[in-house]
Amino acid sequence: MICSPRLLASLLGGACAVLIATPAQAQEARYDFEISETDLGAALMAVAAKAGWQVYAPAEAVSSRRVEPLRARMTVEQAVARLLSGTGLQASFSNRTIVITMPDKAASPADADASIVVTGSLIRGAEVAAPVIRLSRETIVAAGQTDTGEALRAIPQNFAGGQNPGVGTGAGLINTNVNSAASANLRGLGPDATLTLLNSHRLPYDSAFGGVDISAIPVSALERIEVVPDGASALYGSDAVAGVVNVILRRNYSGLATSAQIGAATDGGYFRQQADVVGGTQWSSGGAMLAYDYAHNSAISAEQRNYASSLDARASLYPEQRRHAALMTLYQDLGERLTFSMDVLYSRRRSRTIGGTTSARYLFAPRVTTFSIAPELRLEAGGDWSIKLLGAFGRDRTRYHTTSTPSSSTPTVTQGCYCNDATSAEVNATGPLFALAGGPARLAIGGGYRDNGMSFTRVVGGTLAQAFDVSRHSVYGFGEVFLPFVASENGIAGINRLSLSAAMRYEDYPGMAQVATPRLGLIYAPVHDVTLKASWARSFKAPTLYQQFVGYQAYLLPAAAFGAGTGAQAVLYTSGGNPVLKPERARSWTAGFVISPAAVPNLTFEASYFDIRYRDRVVQPIAGSIAAAFTDPAYASLIDRDLDAGRLSQLIEGAQLGLQNFTGRPYDPAAVVALVDNRNLNVAIQNIKGVDASLSWRKDLGSGRSLTANLSGSWLDSGQQVNAALPEADLAGTLFNPPKFRVRGSVAYQSREVLASAYVNYTGALADRRFATPVRIASQATVDLAIRYTAIAGAGGEPGLALSLVVNNIANKKPQIIRTTGPTDTPYDSTNFSPIGRFVALGLSRRW
Repeated sequence: MICSPRLLASLLGGACAVLIATPAQAQEARYDFEISETDLGAALMAVAAKAGWQVYAPAEAVSSRRVEPLRARMTVEQAVARLLSGTGLQASFSNRTIVITMPDKAASPADADASIVVTGSLIRGAEVAAPVIRLSRETIVAAGQTDTGEALRAIPQNFAGGQNPGVGTGAGLINTNVNSAASANLRGLGPDATLTLLNSHRLPYDSAFGGVDISAIPVSALERIEVVPDGASALYGSDAVAGVVNVILRRNYSGLATSAQIGAATDGGYFRQQADVVGGTQWSSGGAMLAYDYAHNSAISAEQRNYASSLDARASLYPEQRRHAALMTLYQDLGERLTFSMDVLYSRRRSRTIGGTTSARYLFAPRVTTFSIAPELRLEAGGDWSIKLLGAFGRDRTRYHTTSTPSSSTPTVTQGCYCNDATSAEVNATGPLFALAGGPARLAIGGGYRDNGMSFTRVVGGTLAQAFDVSRHSVYGFGEVFLPFVASENGIAGINRLSLSAAMRYEDYPGMAQVATPRLGLIYAPVHDVTLKASWARSFKAPTLYQQFVGYQAYLLPAAAFGAGTGAQAVLYTSGGNPVLKPERARSWTAGFVISPAAVPNLTFEASYFDIRYRDRVVQPIAGSIAAAFTDPAYASLIDRDLDAGRLSQLIEGAQLGLQNFTGRPYDPAAVVALVDNRNLNVAIQNIKGVDASLSWRKDLGSGRSLTANLSGSWLDSGQQVNAALPEADLAGTLFNPPKFRVRGSVAYQSREVLASAYVNYTGALADRRFATPVRIASQATVDLAIRYTAIAGAGGEPGLALSLVVNNIANKKPQIIRTTGPTDTPYDSTNFSPIGRFVALGLSRRW
């Protein structure tokens, strides 16, 4: 079935109209609570889990408090009130969130969320105008996913190309798998255009392409992942063009838990072992959590998959990997108002990939280590103002080692390092300004310093072939204001809620650029059940250090070969890095709605339209032969015929290997009639638009049983234009790019002992337009199944002892074979389809 954007918009609008017309007079949802936990914190978490809400409580408020078991049918508010009876604690409720406060820190309904910072805003208590996708740890574990990269790749808004394990050869430079890491890639704009954070702190870049290895963060350590697929440079600075991925850790965990999973692909290969342990403790003035994760999987070789018969039998379709990761987070009160906290991450990864042909085989075996530490001091300054001093330091080392073994000569070793460093320091403050009808106007303001460094080396056969060691620093200042004009408590007909947010960031990159990026957000709820949201923003991305400083080549070619001159004349052609690159820039806006009808408890329908214009993208403009520059008038702007001998000399002196002369004559600047600069340039324009939609529903079946359904999907239309004279080329829906449609749906049944979930993953059709006759790559739908049996009940919503079974791709769907342009190219679209096939795993978890 073909679904146009207009039809999709009509369907969404129709659904909106139906739901808006639903009567809103139904009673508040009631649940059959049967909670045996006597620890207050665990009981509150059980209440929230039952209703699908979130709960936030300071450790010192709930630590060591005991409560009576709760067995009754009541609303969430009534259940929480029963648990808090006699404790002196207070609870506030807003947006399906429970906030527990101490008596001297009581929150009013207008600022119930004041202690919560949500990704997409720097202000405590601010509601975000952009859509926010949340993945809880419980959701990830229930699906049988064992690393954060795997969980992120399942989101329809994220593209599995770029830097992810299993991405093969022949898919273009940006899809070159450097070290088998996993990077976020929202909208398929590249891993460098999605900002990845850990507890809102930046992490060091991974390898060459400006992404972050999100799979280095243990699943057992996280509380949730928040994804904001909208431009956010006004809040976070460079890279947040496609959006932000924020991994939020479990701050208040108490206890010890272990889990393990073992599984394999039924077609052979990918034998995976994973184990983790997480421990945490709380004391009167602080707490700490430590998590460790180990994972190992064997490779999948071409001989194990019949659709890869064109490759060398030993060639790897999926790399062998071994990963160790450890994470610690802690906080300690240093007085009544001052708190110190710190996050520390360390990971180590080894992988092995075999490639090439039987006559010239290579072994690629990179080693990756990542370290990051982020300390923070928070001062509650009075008047509900909070001041933070925070810093972050990180290192990422990808040490690559490739052994090439031609059948008729001595092996050659190529090795080196993509060594990245990141250092930052920031001070910020947030708090109320003045009273408005909907609550206090709030402000966040701050500034800081950031430095990124990269050291790159390439040694071939013991001889240094290329090296650079560079850094880039920036200073910045920002401000954000949140204005809640109307709240539901005001009782104004036709305006249940109305708020406006605005942000501005100024960033100075000495010697490169000064960038100012604004952002506006509007939230309007005409009635309690319906919320309308809109945002507008400008974003930017600094070029990667690799794009700037990797060496470039200078070639002197005979002009007659291209019809550009006589036999004595020459053309100078340059290709590679470019130190004078400028930031890429984008304008984006979103508009959407959220509907949660009171007549249908626990049903939420959300949809949004997004539009991004991304300009000054860094590309090498001529993708194929340079002959196109002279035969296609569209490339005329890339040819410089008004030449200056000084400029030519400067380009030749800066070239990695000097001038490579293929004319057969000595270099004479007077004989050069044209310069074709095909280095990395800020020339491309990308246009991205689409629709995101999601539907979630939960039904309480009584006696501790429930039924949950979720459906999320994304329609994407994107294209790229290298310059104004060239036509726009489609990106979405074409080979090695995101499909136009991606959908993930799930249904889960839960009782006290059993959690059974089924998932459907749909990837839309693609077009292969690389050859004269286009070929259609058919869509694919796979079904996954996950079952967990709780043998021993636990506390805090976690089973005491549980067994699990995971079966992914039950029908064993396989990728469609494509034409290749070389003997080593992967013969299917490895950015959209996996070679793993059916995967079966058994798991065991224990809370001690």
